[in-house]
Amino acid sequence: MVGSKAAGSGNADLEAELVAHFRCAEPEMDAADMVTTIRHCLAAAHDLCARPAAAATITAAATRWAREGVALEAVLTTCHDCARSGFEFLAARMADAAGGQPMADTARLLVRAVEVVTTAAATAYLDEHRIVAREHQTSAQTMVAALLAGHGVSALARRSGLRVAPAYQVVALAIPPNAEERAGGPGAASAGRRKLRRVQAALGAPLGSRSLPLLHADGGTVLIPLEAAHDTGAGPMTAAVMSADVLQLVAEAAETLPTATVAAGSTEQIPELAGRAHEVLDRLRAGGRPPGLYRIAEGRPVEPDSVVNARQVRRLSHVISGAPVGRGKPGAA
Repeated sequence: MVGSKAAGSGNADLEAELVAHFRCAEPEMDAADMVTTIRHCLAAAHDLCARPAAAATITAAATRWAREGVALEAVLTTCHDCARSGFEFLAARMADAAGGQPMADTARLLVRAVEVVTTAAATAYLDEHRIVAREHQTSAQTMVAALLAGHGVSALARRSGLRVAPAYQVVALAIPPNAEERAGGPGAASAGRRKLRRVQAALGAPLGSRSLPLLHADGGTVLIPLEAAHDTGAGPMTAAVMSADVLQLVAEAAETLPTATVAAGSTEQIPELAGRAHEVLDRLRAGGRPPGLYRIAEGRPVEPDSVVNARQVRRLSHVISGAPVGRGKPGAA
């Protein structure tokens, strides 16, 4: 019994020393410094009753850091550096410890404190990212609707802060159901939503945040800003635009074979261009033309810029075997 009390006393003493170590900030540290904040939260997280308050503190701080553009990697690295200093402190005290058990118990407590702080920080960053992404998505969808309607664009740009380009590439996109959706049943709608999320993510990397998609599970419209004046013609486009490679990424994300028609012109022409792009898209699909990218240019027949490489579309062996792609060049629409 006496030994147990002594061990308990040793644990408490060592834990108190570790907490004091974290609370003792370096002389050059500012009170609002990230290292100071994390050290104080690690100290508080050692107390079971104080853990909710510590989590709330690091959540508020991490939300602020996220808004200021501080990388999550920097926050987690700082946390781990602080934890490392705690383990080094314990290692230095090992020679004076009465036994190994107090050291092990305190180390476990330190690991738990690190878990509380890192989980709260990562969750705060993820929540802030979701809020920003949702706000941007809402603004982008409203802007697409205004551009397609051809009115209210300037006022919306001023309110939302979205910049309107002088010209756009207008993409009409058709995405057939994939294998999961065709299977039917209660999971078909969820499969469609998952497909849509994958397609949106696939478009985000090559086209950037300024592209304006208005998509559903079956396809939709994507407006891509063209900064250079000559990008409205049929010549090479210097900006990030819908291309054969981008459409292939869409195909792999959707796990099916999409078709896209592309036109380009000034911002004022968007309603007309979008109407024509979707009209041509419907005609191509009704005529049994192969999936792929079709460019629309005045005075020229609609020819495929590329066909989708079905062999690169994952998990679609039954579609691949029956897809009529890559066998001769189709004629004009």
